[in-house]
Parts: sequence; C-alpha cells; structure tokens
Amino acid sequence: MGIGKKIKKIIADFEAISLDKMDQVRLMRRTDTKFVFSMNNLPDLLKKALPDYYMVEIENEREQIYTTTYFDTPAYDMYNIHHNGKLNRHKVRIRRYVYSNMEFLEVKRKNNKGETIKKRIPHDEQLPVLLPETADKFLQRNTPYPADLLEPTLGNHFIRLTLVNKDFSERITLDYKIKFTDLKHQLKTKTKGICIAEVKRGRDNNRSPFLQHLRNLHINSMGFSKYCIGMALLNPEIRNNLFKEKIRSIVKI
Repeated sequence: MGIGKKIKKIIADFEAISLDKMDQVRLMRRTDTKFVFSMNNLPDLLKKALPDYYMVEIENEREQIYTTTYFDTPAYDMYNIHHNGKLNRHKVRIRRYVYSNMEFLEVKRKNNKGETIKKRIPHDEQLPVLLPETADKFLQRNTPYPADLLEPTLGNHFIRLTLVNKDFSERITLDYKIKFTDLKHQLKTKTKGICIAEVKRGRDNNRSPFLQHLRNLHINSMGFSKYCIGMALLNPEIRNNLFKEKIRSIVKI
C-alpha cells in the first residue's frame, strides 16, 4: 500500500472535530515547535496519536488544502530579518482555506520571548493583493510595514492535517506535498517526501503525548519557515547562506 493510501486509511479512524469546536483552541498567542521528518514516519505517528487527539474535518474532508501568498518589501526586509537571526520579526500573508472557503489577511509576529502572536482579518476578494481599505489600518496596528510598501513575493500550496488534543490545550498541524512559487521570477519547486509538524501550545501547557511520540522516533525539533525556505530555494536576489545547512538536512530526508 502506498504512503498516501496508508495516511487516508489511518486518518479515517480519528474522531472528528468541527472547525467551530477547534476554535476553542485557536492559540493566537502561543509557543510553536516545528519538526521536519520523512513522510514514511507519518502513518506510525498518526496511529500513536489516535487515543489522545481529535482530527479536524471540514466539508467531510480531513486532508485540507491551503494556499498562501506572502508579502514583503522590495528589499525583502522580513525575509532578511529572519535570515539574520533577529528575534522580533513579522510575516504578512493572505491564506486561503480551500474547503472551508475562507480567506484571511494574516500577520504572524515572533517576539524575543519565543512567543508567536497571530492576528488576522477576513479577506474576501480571492486575489493575491492587499486591499488598501482593509489592509492599511490592520498592518499599521500589527506591523511596522505600510500596505503600499508590500508586494507579493512567494506562493505556496500544501495539504494539512490538524489534530486537537482532547483537553483543548494543544493543536498540531501536519503539512506535506508542499509546493512553492516565486511570484516575482515565476520559478517553482516542491518538496518530496517530507512532512512538517508544528506543535502549538499555550505557554503553560507542558504535557504533549505527540511530542513524546516524536522523541521516541528520535525526531528532533527544527526551525522551518515556509516563507524563508521557499525564498531561499527559489529567489536568486537574496542571501541564503544561513539557511543552506538546513536545506541540506531537508534534502537528506
């Protein structure tokens, strides 16, 4: 049985949770820990997670399709701040949740305490552009970047599974079949055979069966920004030397 069929078979065994119920564990202020591993490990991880987690289901689908457009300044300030290891940094994106037919303008801010704070507002136009009447005030409140300074730089497309633990204090996303498009140079690439897990918890939540399953498989945490890795892989204008070792590690997987 192929890996895709194995995943579909196992995810059908999870108790489903709706999008409305998942909102109880939105964790807009949280700590995030990421892991990158071979998709061959995903069926085993899912089997171990079955007793402790629900799986989000939308429109009878558990494998959710996400598409994203990231924005940056012409000098790629947000990318460079992350590349250079600065702790206070932002990402600006329009994300479309395909099966739920929802779209948001989102800002993710990482602070020097290791917290991730996410803010978002509805974005209804289904266009990869920032609409001045809604974007300006939102970006002024949540970033140092005015809307008219930002332009679309990177697109991505991926499949996501979302797990919610049964006491509603933790959310886990599992992303795979990730495709990147450099929107300026129209270059494309995709990752083959890797999965990105992100464990999202409130700062006071210490228990996580899923983290223990990862440790048992000797899967260690690895910082992974889809925006930065996609840019480092495709954009010929930027410096990417500080991401090269991470890219080599991913290729080995």
